[in-house]
Amino acid sequence: MMTELPSMEMPEWIRNPGEFDIRNILQDSLCYLASGLHGHFVKYYMGNVYSFVYIDYFISREDLLQDMAEYGFTGYSVIRQESIDPYRLHRGGWDALTWYYREDDPRGERRFDHFRGDRERGYFAGYLDILNPSWKKVLPDERDGNPNSERRIQKEPFAEWFILERTEEYDETHNPKRFSFFFLNTEAVAAYQALYLANRMAPKIIVIPQYGFGLNWTEFALREKILARTIFYRDNPLPEYIVGMSGFTEPWPEYTNRVKKYFNGYNFCVTIWRYSGDPARLNPPVSEQRGNHQQETSENDLVFVENGEFEMSEVGRIRDIAEGNTLYVMLTYDFYIGRYTVTCQEYSRFCRETGAEEPVDEESPNGTKPVTNVKWLDAISYCNWLSEKEGLPPAYDELGKLLDCDGSHTTDLRRVAGYRLPTEAEWEYAARGGNKSRDYIFAGSNDVDEVAWYIENSSDRTREVGLKSPNELGLYDMSGNVWELCSDNSDRYSEGLEINPYGETGVFKILRGGSVREDREEVTISARDFTGERYTNSSIGFRVAKTVLVDGGEQ
Repeated sequence: MMTELPSMEMPEWIRNPGEFDIRNILQDSLCYLASGLHGHFVKYYMGNVYSFVYIDYFISREDLLQDMAEYGFTGYSVIRQESIDPYRLHRGGWDALTWYYREDDPRGERRFDHFRGDRERGYFAGYLDILNPSWKKVLPDERDGNPNSERRIQKEPFAEWFILERTEEYDETHNPKRFSFFFLNTEAVAAYQALYLANRMAPKIIVIPQYGFGLNWTEFALREKILARTIFYRDNPLPEYIVGMSGFTEPWPEYTNRVKKYFNGYNFCVTIWRYSGDPARLNPPVSEQRGNHQQETSENDLVFVENGEFEMSEVGRIRDIAEGNTLYVMLTYDFYIGRYTVTCQEYSRFCRETGAEEPVDEESPNGTKPVTNVKWLDAISYCNWLSEKEGLPPAYDELGKLLDCDGSHTTDLRRVAGYRLPTEAEWEYAARGGNKSRDYIFAGSNDVDEVAWYIENSSDRTREVGLKSPNELGLYDMSGNVWELCSDNSDRYSEGLEINPYGETGVFKILRGGSVREDREEVTISARDFTGERYTNSSIGFRVAKTVLVDGGEQ
């Protein structure tokens, strides 16, 4: 929906300038992350806004001061100007723990690395130049005889603050009598993190510049998701308004489609977003996203999977595997598998009834998010508890060995009566849609955002089960949200045909499906990982399965 920027009151620190707090300037402003985009942006918003923060690393102090002296803002004069010591800006401390700057390239090129896992902020940039100046100014270098070569020299960042007052009246304008203009020379996305996020605050309005295709705020940017993930990171304070593009241009259709994926928490419109969504950020309200496939969850919410055969491809992070093998699998029995992963509230009930230890988790134990931080051994205990509740024989002994209907050890899934974890083959067959498969890359779609919570749309937070679209069988979250424990052990796939496979070799337990911490390549149907049976992690959960028994306990 289209909305208008509100009419704001002039801040007292502009009305009566004296001693000032930089935090007030940062919070009371429209923040424009230019990073190389030039233009007199202020005039498009001056009817409503009294304070502007403009961040750009291409403009030098000399250029800025010359422009202000020669051109300035039509009808306005500078009544206060102050050069800001960059170190005054980090009064709350720089939050640069996950930023890694490297300058080991022989040509001195900028390079930025990040760690995987809990690395969200490492995607965006390197250390701030204000704290550790690292940006380089490109100059001709003829030392090697090539006039087109470059050398890079240190460029000091700066911050300059102006208060301007209207000295001429124009009938066609409603511009304010006085406004603040704060210019910061640095990298925009990194500056937003350090100035706003590290100090637990947000600007009143943030502008997302748009010229042509994509968002063009840095030469090394990962398109629009960089700013989106910076703004929405976990429980960061949020701006009241987001102004799209340049505030006066229509978006390219390609951009419009992309930006919707990263700003689901805002009411989307052509030019301006106003925050009105759930504080879960990138997770819109359940009523808006579940649509017609909203489901209630229970321990017995199982989906029937008819037997069949399929081609099982091995990719992912099983160690020492450079290229995946292909295994042809035939499942000769029908089985059930959970429509959803086991939730916090379901697992909490198990803990209350059995005295098992509640997992240590930052999420609500009574929520409908997937339970995490559960060991493989705890997951099979949960399965045995479900079996006992329904009068079924347990599927596992105390060591995790499979048991048949008579309580004997077995690897024949056709004879296992109780609830259990799915085998890796069952899991992938079900994720592919069983005999209803349409050969999607992800579980239910070739569009990852339609079916999966992953690193680009989750803010590294697990989501309530069933918010995304299901796959062909009606199964939810088989791609993304949490890695899912399988019953069998890790091993490389063999060549040829396997009938009802169950992995007994290998030291570790298989994980499938990917999580909110993974890239899109790691939430495909084929992606694999592994874990130890006593290991816990906040990105690992599980769902249950059960064989359909016939003929006195065997198919």
